[in-house]
Amino acid sequence: MKGIKYYFVILSLCFGLSLTAQNKVSFLIDDGFWVGVNRSMHLLAKMHPEVAEKCQFKEFIYSNYHESDMDFFENSDLIFVALHNNGLVFKAKPQLLSALKRGAKVYALNLSHEYDAELQEWGICFDPWTLAAFKSGGENNIMNIVLKKLNKDLHFDCEYQDIEETPLSGIYNYRNKKLHTYIGSYLAERTDIDTQAPWIGLIIGRSDLTKSQYLYIDVFIRNIEEKGFNVLPVFTSQKPGHHEEQVIERFFISCDSLPRVSALLNLGCWYNTRPEQERVVLEKLGVPVINGIILSTNQKDWEKSLVGIDIYNRSNLVAIPELAGYIEPSVAVVFDDFDHNIRIKNMIGYQMETLLGRIKNIHNLQTKPNREKKVALIYYSYPPGKENIGASYLNVLPQSILSILQRMRQEGYDTGGQPIDSAAIFNRVMDYGRNIGSWAPAEVDKLVRKGDPVLVPMEVYKEWYDKLSLKIRTEMENKWGKPEESELMVWKDSSGKSYFVIPVVKYGNIILTPQPPRGWEDNAKSLYHDPLVPPPHQYLAYYLFLKYGFHADALVHIGTHGTHEWLPGKEAGLGPDDYPEALIMDVPNIYPYIVDNVGEGLQAKRRGQAVIIDHMTPPFDKASLNPELRDLKSGISKYYDQKSKSPISSMAQFRDLVLRIKTLGLDKDLKLDTITDQNLEDIDDYLKEIEENKTPFGLHTFGVSPDEAYTKATTEAIVSMQKDLMGKDLELFREQVQKNIAKSGKEELDAFIRALNGKYVRAGTGNDPIRNPGALPTGKNFFAFDPRLIPSRMTCRLGEQLAEELIEQYKAEHNGECPPKVTINLWAVECIRNEGTMEAQALSLLGVRPVYNASNQVIGLELIPQHELKRPRVDVVFAPSGLYRDIFPELMALLDKAVSLARSADEKDNFVREHILESEDKLKQLGVQEDSLARRIASVRLFTTPSGAYGTGVSGTVQASGTWEDEKDVAEVYFDKMSHLYGQGFWGTKVEDEYTYLPKGFSKTVFKNALSGTRVALHSRTSNLYALLDNDDMFQYLGATGLAVRTIDGKSPVVMLTNLVDPSAPGQETLEKFLGRELKTRYLNPKWVDAMVDEGYAGARFINKMVFNLWGWEATLPESVSDNDWNQIYDTYVMDKYRLDIKERFKKSGNLYAYQSILARLLETVRKGYWKADKKRVDQMLLQFNETIREAGLACNLNICNNEKLMQFISDRINDMPSLTTEEKSRYKSALDDLRHKAKTEDADADSTTDGGNDKIYELQIQDDKWLFKQK
Repeated sequence: MKGIKYYFVILSLCFGLSLTAQNKVSFLIDDGFWVGVNRSMHLLAKMHPEVAEKCQFKEFIYSNYHESDMDFFENSDLIFVALHNNGLVFKAKPQLLSALKRGAKVYALNLSHEYDAELQEWGICFDPWTLAAFKSGGENNIMNIVLKKLNKDLHFDCEYQDIEETPLSGIYNYRNKKLHTYIGSYLAERTDIDTQAPWIGLIIGRSDLTKSQYLYIDVFIRNIEEKGFNVLPVFTSQKPGHHEEQVIERFFISCDSLPRVSALLNLGCWYNTRPEQERVVLEKLGVPVINGIILSTNQKDWEKSLVGIDIYNRSNLVAIPELAGYIEPSVAVVFDDFDHNIRIKNMIGYQMETLLGRIKNIHNLQTKPNREKKVALIYYSYPPGKENIGASYLNVLPQSILSILQRMRQEGYDTGGQPIDSAAIFNRVMDYGRNIGSWAPAEVDKLVRKGDPVLVPMEVYKEWYDKLSLKIRTEMENKWGKPEESELMVWKDSSGKSYFVIPVVKYGNIILTPQPPRGWEDNAKSLYHDPLVPPPHQYLAYYLFLKYGFHADALVHIGTHGTHEWLPGKEAGLGPDDYPEALIMDVPNIYPYIVDNVGEGLQAKRRGQAVIIDHMTPPFDKASLNPELRDLKSGISKYYDQKSKSPISSMAQFRDLVLRIKTLGLDKDLKLDTITDQNLEDIDDYLKEIEENKTPFGLHTFGVSPDEAYTKATTEAIVSMQKDLMGKDLELFREQVQKNIAKSGKEELDAFIRALNGKYVRAGTGNDPIRNPGALPTGKNFFAFDPRLIPSRMTCRLGEQLAEELIEQYKAEHNGECPPKVTINLWAVECIRNEGTMEAQALSLLGVRPVYNASNQVIGLELIPQHELKRPRVDVVFAPSGLYRDIFPELMALLDKAVSLARSADEKDNFVREHILESEDKLKQLGVQEDSLARRIASVRLFTTPSGAYGTGVSGTVQASGTWEDEKDVAEVYFDKMSHLYGQGFWGTKVEDEYTYLPKGFSKTVFKNALSGTRVALHSRTSNLYALLDNDDMFQYLGATGLAVRTIDGKSPVVMLTNLVDPSAPGQETLEKFLGRELKTRYLNPKWVDAMVDEGYAGARFINKMVFNLWGWEATLPESVSDNDWNQIYDTYVMDKYRLDIKERFKKSGNLYAYQSILARLLETVRKGYWKADKKRVDQMLLQFNETIREAGLACNLNICNNEKLMQFISDRINDMPSLTTEEKSRYKSALDDLRHKAKTEDADADSTTDGGNDKIYELQIQDDKWLFKQK
């Protein structure tokens, strides 16, 4: 069902009932009023035929005004004008004035406010009774307006009634169109209702009822009722002081404080919403509230849109509802063309079905016994490899899974008869619950034979696959071929029959299962060139199985973050042609997510239909100094003491200090070319900064609060930021924070169970709890803020300060020269943390500032005059993330306007204007034919991925280091992915696609031209948790920006960070200092290492990730990572210089694979010539690597099992080691051979049986302890 069209059988555009009528009555109205006016006039014809016979009525409507019979309008006797669309009134001005001159009576139906005085001068009458009647709305009132004016002005002998007041809120009976202000009268009238059926609440706009725009509402209610539900349709008003939360409490909560409904759907009604107050009422109501979205576009435009929800409506339609805790934003209604292009509200049929499915499945969670519920616990195992199961700062395997399963068993879920303990969970997941790369087919074969995966027969998958849209199937086959051509996670039995393999670990009705690989690892060409690669067939088979095979009642994605919500599709307001929506369908999606990553969590909410359950960060404590730094600090103190006694004898101490400082890399951190006596004071201050740094220790386990010591330490970290609290207030604050931390674990699991029970999950703020203590306790469905309020006035003052600081720092190191161009990376997660500080800094660099209204919303921009600015306007290029584009499109539009405004300032020392004019000339030389187009393209300063694409591609490319040798290849990936234009009338455009006479790759040239001349590359860090080496995004944005500029200009820019971690001490820092401090407070600090290794498998995984991310910085900005940094990593983790027994503890945790992967990455860094490690270190790593193969086998990740050049490098050097035996030398090759070749044994029985029939429904069953599909 593509859509639902409404046909008005008795209605027509011109509804005069007598061809001989002398009196003409016209309506000049917007589309939204057409249905109401049209129906009112037919009501008049039915109830007063004697009047209708003497009149002709005609509507003149915005959408078809250009086709209208203006002669009729100009010669009308009575004209009614609705002023919602003032443009229409001014278009008709000549005809209106002519009609007035003829003696026609013209009445305003409502106020325009801005133009009322002018319109009155024309002669339009603003009659209070008419205004009041039209405002109250409804067909009777509009009919009586016409009857009264016919009676008074044209002397018709007709009766009319006084105004029927429409209540501001009430209950709508769709069967007879009556409105009720009490639920009792509604129920008394709806005698057809099955009182035993469950109830669904519906919130609709009063204005749609007063305009008779109720047909889409009627269709929806009728369909819900056909599903077996009763509906309580409540309307509410936009009148000031009439707030939505009051309506919810009055109609949906009974007098004994119980919910009257199982779920609530707000169908596009956001009048006078006060999210803070509404959250309180919704918690009391206790049921989920779904956000049903009404778009102002038509269905076809929405379907083909890459944006989905217009950038200027995204805040109102998505962000604001989230503040109250609304979930599952679902496009439901559009404005479609009816007759003569008149636009009316229309329910999208297939979207309605999805929405109804979501409502039904929420009710199912509320009513189905826990023991019967089927739940898939989804964790992450990508890129494939035995070392790599987990999530960001969360101990997933085994601790969080253990915590979740134990609570589910307590709640009565069928978790099978197996013991639920950490060892059992770990072993079963490692054996049978991993993703396997295509480079290891023998591992897939082993999984099928010895494990118990789900085998989805190809013909079953194709039946499910055919349910997907034609667009998706076409894209899939263009990229991956037909289903039967798939190779990734495909197994064939002895007869050649193909199956998709889905790893699962069964605990009764609960399955543990890894989200499938995204497919990048198996398609290097796509990684390099295609930003919109769809997921492979096995990925689709996985989610389709969860819906149609497993019949999941709920999905749980464990931790930050998966890939589902990042699949190609619209930016917001997705439909069935978009992969996230097509795969999640109507299945409830519950998502434990770290509290300090609201931005990416919003993506899961908006594109993945997720209900977030935020969880704690790891605990915090002061870093303290590692032994070497502690000895250095002591040595500096002793030096000063000795110097005061004997300056000459202290010189030896000074030389020793200098050597130690260089060995520890402190000179690089502080960019000291030489070390002087005065520098020692700076170094001493830096050591104190390191020692006092608020540092995370270990990982969080979902549902478990930190122990008492860490709770107190984290409390003190939070309290230390409260500069304005003293005395008793400070102690009360400390006490509350400690309580909130202590109860966070229980709150997380309680919220998780509430979500599984189909209940409302309380909404609240997120972000770094140290900066925002209000984020505690966790266990919330977090939200961000109203984007219209940023950057605030206070933030803009801070932005000005930081802009001047950046310029002054640059000038100090560049002979007083101001940086002519700065490239800034923008992230949604950072914007949410720092509330637009980077945007404010950028505006200040451009010499522009916001203009605010009385509500402190940004409504415009103005130039800062040159006499006030007193410096050049700095050209700013922006490289936002795809997530930033999705969440903050309004800010992108604001920054684009700022560039245009700065360009307009024709003054000396305006780098913005200077560079744009230069670019215009270049573009004309390159073939741009139109001057206006050259100006537009030259002025573009925002570049990122196309709509529906995310990431620069650099992380994956750096991961696949065996596929490139020249860093320019990495830069080209960045250029390919990020060279889509935004602003100046473009949105995700490749210019050559729009202007086909331009050569292929033209947009890439535009992007390179914009980046060229960048003197400073800038990013921000606002989290006490996230830094530079605990994620790959920092190097794939900031690092890649530096690489891109170096590739273009031959030299890296100065790479800086706006450090906003401590809001009381914001400032600019070099990359070297930020990275060096992170290394020394965390990864080279035995206190941190010990805590992380204590996390077992998950801690080992984290450390391996850190080493990879250091390699990412090396690959993008080699000057940021020194040989000394690699030496210290080697000493700490390979040689175990702090005697933490690292390797043995990795081994005991079951993740010697992570240790092996660290060694492989270090060896790859050596192979590629980045780290000049001495032979002794290389040999030691080779020996250790070889030994891990004997002890644990191969991790079989991309680097170890699919990097031919590294394999050859290791094999060649091992063969040259005389101390090894022939067997030891061949160990790596033999292990690789074993993984690449399937064992020649009898094939496992994995057949599927069907009995024929037209509607085949396959149900997952267990037979002889094997998973099979059988026809139901």
